[in-house]
Amino acid sequence: MKIDKKKISGLSLLEALVSTAIIGIGFVAIFQMTNYSVQSIYSSGERTKANYLTNMIAEDVLGHKNVATGSARNFSDFIFENEFNSDFCSNPKVGTASADVGNIYGSDVIDGPLMKQRKWQALLNSRSYLNCKGTNERRSFRIFKLRSQWSLEPGAIENLNIDDDLMYIGRVQMNLNDGKKRKYLYFQTDYVTKP
Repeated sequence: MKIDKKKISGLSLLEALVSTAIIGIGFVAIFQMTNYSVQSIYSSGERTKANYLTNMIAEDVLGHKNVATGSARNFSDFIFENEFNSDFCSNPKVGTASADVGNIYGSDVIDGPLMKQRKWQALLNSRSYLNCKGTNERRSFRIFKLRSQWSLEPGAIENLNIDDDLMYIGRVQMNLNDGKKRKYLYFQTDYVTKP
């Protein structure tokens, strides 16, 4: 059997360039998918940390609801008077941590509600726990007071649907991804029964 060597030819330069271009396009697509995957994993991790910190605040409030401090009758009253708001991400020139990081409870003698607020400040004012992607991120905890129609509680919102004298509703708010992703948790923190 005789083989004609003129009919067997290798790759031409043009075929090699076309195959290189096709492989290059494939690699670019794979690199873009990898970059998207890494960013997605990062965002998912930040949301998981935000969920954990949100639940931690709720557990702190529910676990200390009968603790009174100063003029407040309970912990929910104290938070109502001293709303917690972390403006850490709103300042782009801010450092990496608050003064309380690593020293959550401090060296001074304070009561439980103030220690809880100091702990929240230390955790939410640090990039070690939750990063800031922009200046539109917000981390806050607020208590709303709802009162029945027969209650005379000052500063409370009247609600005809509650049977208790006073009801406290907490809202933890976490804005992530420069404010594009929002996490809210509403829960009943305490109540005062009708006399």
